[in-house]
Amino acid sequence: MTRGPLLLPKKFKSWLFNAPGVADTATHSGLVARAAARATTLTGEQARNLLQQLPDSAAWGDAELEKYLAAAKVFVQETLDMALFDTQLLAAATMLDGTVVEMDTGEGKTMVGALVAGAQALRGRRVHVLTVNDYLAQRDAAWMKPFFELLGVEVAAVTEAMEPQERRQSYAADVVYVSVNELGFDVLRDRTCTEPEQATLQPFDVCIVDEIDSVLVDEATVPLVLAGRARSELQSVDVADFVKALRPGIDFTVEPDKRNVSLTDVGLAQVEARWPGVELYSAAGTPLFSSINTALHAQVLLQRDVDYIVRDGKAEIVSDSRGRVAALQRWPDGLQAAVETKEGLHKTEQGEILDQLLVRDLIKSFTTVTGMSGTAVAVAEYLRTHYELDAGRVDSHKPCIRTDMPEKIYATAAQRDAAVVVAVQAAHATGQPVLLGTHDVATSERFAQLLTTAGIDAQVLNARNDSLEAQIIAQAGRRGSITVSTQMAGRGTDILLGGTPADPTAHAEVAALGGLLVIIVGRFYSPRLDAQLRGRAGRQGDPGASLIFSSMEDPASNGQEAHGLELTDSVAHEADDAGLVTRAGVSSLLDKAQRLAEAERFTTQQNSWKYNELIAYQRNVVLADRQTFLHERDAALYALAERADGEVGDRLEHLRSALGEEELARVCRAVMLFELDALWSDHLAQLSEQRAAIHLRALGRQNPLDEFRRETIRTFEGFLEDARTNALETVESLEVVDGHIDLDAAGIRSGSTTWTYVVDENPFGNQTDQIVKWLLKKMGK
Repeated sequence: MTRGPLLLPKKFKSWLFNAPGVADTATHSGLVARAAARATTLTGEQARNLLQQLPDSAAWGDAELEKYLAAAKVFVQETLDMALFDTQLLAAATMLDGTVVEMDTGEGKTMVGALVAGAQALRGRRVHVLTVNDYLAQRDAAWMKPFFELLGVEVAAVTEAMEPQERRQSYAADVVYVSVNELGFDVLRDRTCTEPEQATLQPFDVCIVDEIDSVLVDEATVPLVLAGRARSELQSVDVADFVKALRPGIDFTVEPDKRNVSLTDVGLAQVEARWPGVELYSAAGTPLFSSINTALHAQVLLQRDVDYIVRDGKAEIVSDSRGRVAALQRWPDGLQAAVETKEGLHKTEQGEILDQLLVRDLIKSFTTVTGMSGTAVAVAEYLRTHYELDAGRVDSHKPCIRTDMPEKIYATAAQRDAAVVVAVQAAHATGQPVLLGTHDVATSERFAQLLTTAGIDAQVLNARNDSLEAQIIAQAGRRGSITVSTQMAGRGTDILLGGTPADPTAHAEVAALGGLLVIIVGRFYSPRLDAQLRGRAGRQGDPGASLIFSSMEDPASNGQEAHGLELTDSVAHEADDAGLVTRAGVSSLLDKAQRLAEAERFTTQQNSWKYNELIAYQRNVVLADRQTFLHERDAALYALAERADGEVGDRLEHLRSALGEEELARVCRAVMLFELDALWSDHLAQLSEQRAAIHLRALGRQNPLDEFRRETIRTFEGFLEDARTNALETVESLEVVDGHIDLDAAGIRSGSTTWTYVVDENPFGNQTDQIVKWLLKKMGK
């Protein structure tokens, strides 16, 4: 008996033959080949006719997808004068299957996103394309607009500068380009609107995320915040001055990975001497102890021109994954004020937090999520575990011939820096362009000075001048160009050999010199960030090279003791006269330390999600109640009338007579919505306080997470009933003047200030755990 071939479902084959979360992107290769061949025979008119044959429903099979890709290839050539690579068609087909795609820098990810967005829109679905900033949202929507118009698809962009009506119109488009943060802020604003017509958003359906690993992994636990009434964050100058006088290694110690600083017994004795009579670990002493730890964190662990810059009298956080200022981002829990006190800056006001939303929860609110990145496969298992997404790689349309040279490790940072300058000089002498990648603003500016001293002019791109990034990057591939830059993720501009605009002669000249040389000064916290920098060289089959210069003083090396790798200072003694480490296997140990450090970051994120899961559920309960009152005009009035009796009932009837039924219903709705929002804000504040102290439960051998969940459930009990009670009391107190109630004057208003804040499950390196450990030591346990 002859058996036919065994046909396995695509998902099962991926699970059977690939690493967890890694998908096989070759599935659609045949379909793509047919679509590409078909496109060569189509005229523009024939492509339009082909498009008309597609059903405007989600039920597309291979035949419909082939027609779309063929027509799209023709349309892109016609409208954008771009010849699509088969790899771009393959990536689009893969993403339409719901798989995240990894593509090298320069392979046309922006165009792939547009192909996928167009297909989803033609299938009757609403699409949001999420970018990393407003500039890219606006640029990409304008760039792809002719293509979308030919498809008959409306496209728009949303940016921070837009007024509500403009936003509403843009969100009504079939395809909307918007930054992750801006979309999240609009969600928060819509959650607090007091009239149905104030809402700006449309229902979420399809989400296409650019730089998806950065958004879904690196920034997944960043809370987006909506604030209301302003209050000043205070940081005592006395505390700041006290902390500045503390001695490293005597009064406080810093852990090897430099993520945690804690007072020693000597330091604690100094605190007790400075503030006698205050029991630090009592309820009364907790604010002081927290303030001291916060000031110590700001003073020791947060470095100017590394973690933040000071610009226009403000401390602005620098994103460690993007190398640019994190717009509207601040530190929580008094840390922002501590940094401002440290720098002698005017204290910014922080509004009372009315609501917050994790980036992860924002993304998970979409029915379909996909995206593209240059480094997605490295976190495929993570995406599978936390988002039920698979990731697959689509190879470049031309083989990558970039040379990734062996890492050079030096005993000290000074020796490393000297070697970097020599390497740049050698390349520059030949005319080969160099991109020098650094971790932070301070390092980028230090190298610019070192190169100037060596007689080499360099362009610097960092958080101070990120508004110029597109034009600086565009010329980084010119002959003799030296560009010093912080992290390159999400820059959105390719480095063309010979510079921009493209010049075949200049391109050939630079290619003959070896293409772009990428030099990385010290490993980043994630191998993906190193890979993103490397990927700037060798674009589209061009020649290029990359080289990492590390030192035993780098963070990647300093943290290895914390991971039990026992890579000691003895390594530094096994170096040549220039400081180059000669011991074999050191690079492999740093690889392991880097992977373990990233795993720790993932664990921190998981802990944060666990703390937020129940809060997110409770928020949805409140929002469902809120939606009822928002959209049913008389619901609030009825809810309050049911609870009103005696004098309260008489007062409600008086208001009904003075205002009329319709106006009273409007007032009751506004008050009910306000009280729900205010009570939720109080709930968040209470949970924040509980979370700050919950680790002390470990003293009783209790699980802090379990205890936090119990407390979260307890504090939420009776929430909806309390909101109604508060609303009834507020309505009872309102005064009618000339047949009208001034709600603004009564303080019934919504918040509008938005920002994000940096979050770590234990932002001060487990400072509450430090308290626990210290107390246990004192108790002899």
